[in-house]
Amino acid sequence: MKKRHIIPFAALLIAFLFWSYFKAEPLYKISKVHNPNYTAYNLSSTHFDTLGDISHKMFADKATTFSEKNNTVFINPRVIVYVRNKDNNQISTWQISSKDGLLEDENTLKLTHDVRVENLSLDQLIQNIATEELTLLLDKKEISSNLFITWDGPQMHQQGVGMWASLLSNEMIVKNNIKAVYFNEKN
Repeated sequence: MKKRHIIPFAALLIAFLFWSYFKAEPLYKISKVHNPNYTAYNLSSTHFDTLGDISHKMFADKATTFSEKNNTVFINPRVIVYVRNKDNNQISTWQISSKDGLLEDENTLKLTHDVRVENLSLDQLIQNIATEELTLLLDKKEISSNLFITWDGPQMHQQGVGMWASLLSNEMIVKNNIKAVYFNEKN
């Protein structure tokens, strides 16, 4: 090869090497933040069990769903859970509300900040439960918390740390530091 052919070829090769070494960043970056699939405001939804009965209703000021994570984030969620008594076929209605919520895998609802559980039917020994964090298993209708809780019923006020309760079987287990006050007053 002649010198005049080698010099432009070498200059082109050096320019290509510099370009590949100092190559500019792409104009767009892949975001590590998961983008929502959809956001709903003033959410209202009704869910049914396998027999076609209403299982629960969900309400929220805002719901944001992320399909990559398979979860939904709620602002001011409120869930109304319907529990049918197998003995007398009556339905007990429970309302569970909080300031924040996270639904994972369609059945595990984790509620935080000012969580309230209320028996709207007034047909259970426990009428109200309050805590700062609670997990609701929608398919099993179980609630649990590892934090300080208080609960009230007719003529009683109790508190403790950690609990598990089944809305289906009307069972409740409080784990630690139980304190109770019973009132002898008739309502």
